[in-house]
Amino acid sequence: MNDWSNAEHHAERAHQFYEAGQWEKALAELKLALSVNPDQSEWHFGLALTLDALGRREEAIAAFEHVLLLRGDDIDTMLHLAEALVHCEQHQRAVELLQRVSELDPQCEPAYCYRILAYAQLGDHDQAEQMFYLARQITEDCPTCYDHIAHSLAARGDLDRAIWCWQKAQRIDPHYPDAYAHLAHAHWQRGQHQRARQFFLHQLREDPGDIDTLLQLGHLLVEMGKHAEAAEKFRRVLELDPTVADAHLHLGELGLLSGHLDDAAAELSMADRLDPNRPAVQLGLAQVAIRRGQHHAALEHLQAELQRDGRTTEKTLELTRTLIELHHPETAIDALTTLIDQTDAPAIDPAKRATALFYRGVARMLSHQLDQGVLDCRRTLRLDPDHLLAMHNLILAYLDLRRLAHARYWLNRAAELRPNDPQTRLLRGRLLRARIVHVVRKGLGFRV
Repeated sequence: MNDWSNAEHHAERAHQFYEAGQWEKALAELKLALSVNPDQSEWHFGLALTLDALGRREEAIAAFEHVLLLRGDDIDTMLHLAEALVHCEQHQRAVELLQRVSELDPQCEPAYCYRILAYAQLGDHDQAEQMFYLARQITEDCPTCYDHIAHSLAARGDLDRAIWCWQKAQRIDPHYPDAYAHLAHAHWQRGQHQRARQFFLHQLREDPGDIDTLLQLGHLLVEMGKHAEAAEKFRRVLELDPTVADAHLHLGELGLLSGHLDDAAAELSMADRLDPNRPAVQLGLAQVAIRRGQHHAALEHLQAELQRDGRTTEKTLELTRTLIELHHPETAIDALTTLIDQTDAPAIDPAKRATALFYRGVARMLSHQLDQGVLDCRRTLRLDPDHLLAMHNLILAYLDLRRLAHARYWLNRAAELRPNDPQTRLLRGRLLRARIVHVVRKGLGFRV
């Protein structure tokens, strides 16, 4: 067999492996074929598709671009390249490429369909909607168009219309990928936990080995307080793939909730070994150490956690609260200031922002920065006027600053909000004693 025939043989085997979903083997065969005939555009196209199937999208982009060098403006290649660019968050490049496709073939519906998603990811939802209506003029019932515009609507907070569009995509194609999962997330955002749970279960009936859905369903069940069911989902993930660090992390967190510290430590340590940069793992290990009375070890874990990026707002608040409880308010202040002042990340919702300001206020008061602590607590109350703990801390700060009129004002506010609160009654006693001391000092001629 000569080299050319041998190359054809490798290309044919690559096709067979690709169709069977054996992409690594397909990739190896294509590389062998291209080593003999590097100018065969069809094989380069197959290489790009295989790399894309393997999730190696940056390499797939380069391969699709090489195909275009060999073929010129090939629409099929351009569409695949645009889709890969969207997956790699190169949305503007994808838009420009799809505009070129529309110039070459104004009736090419996918050129509009994928621009819906690209514009949605760019935050240009008006353009996304315009592309949706243009696409529907060419093809009325494209499930992908309805899926893409649903993502745009969900990003805008229009969950009712997003749900309708995902349901429409599902009616057009009952097995449309991830439709049930998207519906689950939308209902979850609306606080409809039971509906979300049912949609996640539908998704798992479509794809029982869907690890991401199993993880998300586990999260939802934790939020619903169904910890045993959540643990079962996380264990199912590990049966499918024992190297999923997230599943070990969440089993560790459930171990903490149930007081099984040895199990929690084992799962969290495994998560750390599998993914040494995973946020929240060191925080969990710190909480295990605190429960065991190992405060020095806990601080080491918290310092390690601070070096990791990607924590959720909730986990950062948990981290800073723990630092405050361990009497390290200065470190907490730095982390909270970063959280409060962030500009690149999505804005913190008002409730979480109020909590962050309150924690920083407490930390500043503990660091003897009373005026700044007062400012943070007052900002907390502008966001959450019923935040009783912020009122209590203001009262304490104003007592320390000997600003008794201000302390009395916030004490009255706290008493109106929660008349029988024991802490408020204790603070009333402290204010009374402070007023007596104030009167005595004034009567004796001391500065007050």
